[in-house]
Amino acid sequence: MKKIILFSLISVIYISCNSKGKNNPQSCNGNTRREIKICTDAKSELISLISEKSTIGDLGNISVPLKVKSETERLDLELRVYEITGKVDKCKKEHDGDYHIRLIDSDGNYIICESAKPGCHYTKNSKFISQIIEVRDFVKSNEIEGKTVTITGVAFIDIDHVYARKQAKNNIELHPILKITF
Repeated sequence: MKKIILFSLISVIYISCNSKGKNNPQSCNGNTRREIKICTDAKSELISLISEKSTIGDLGNISVPLKVKSETERLDLELRVYEITGKVDKCKKEHDGDYHIRLIDSDGNYIICESAKPGCHYTKNSKFISQIIEVRDFVKSNEIEGKTVTITGVAFIDIDHVYARKQAKNNIELHPILKITF
């Protein structure tokens, strides 16, 4: 009986530890404001396709009208597309399958830009699926850490993760990335 309980406990721990992660095909774009992140919500049809040139510092200083929560609908700010240039401080595949590309400018300002995982069934309905695939291919086939890139992406206000991390002080991100070039 003790062996059965021990086996069951080990199985539960193994399954829970491996139910998400970089190598799990079921890991898809997180679940916090997912429809907004990947532009499958109803308001995504209103996103301006004209990108606005900006800087990492200027985006980090935009006033965010409220504390964003998981259930917050797309904000007006999230109907805008921005183009920024910065040095890639870090490029990492996260547990949700997205690549987080952290940019830094010469003043030490950070912003996180995300390349969404295109293979997820959620992402396939995005109005930007072709751009998401192109960006993902670029990220996977190029060594970008330490290099200067120009990224165009949809403004997205992430929830406050409540722990210190190198990000824009107002939690703005570009998610999804629509274009990336050297």
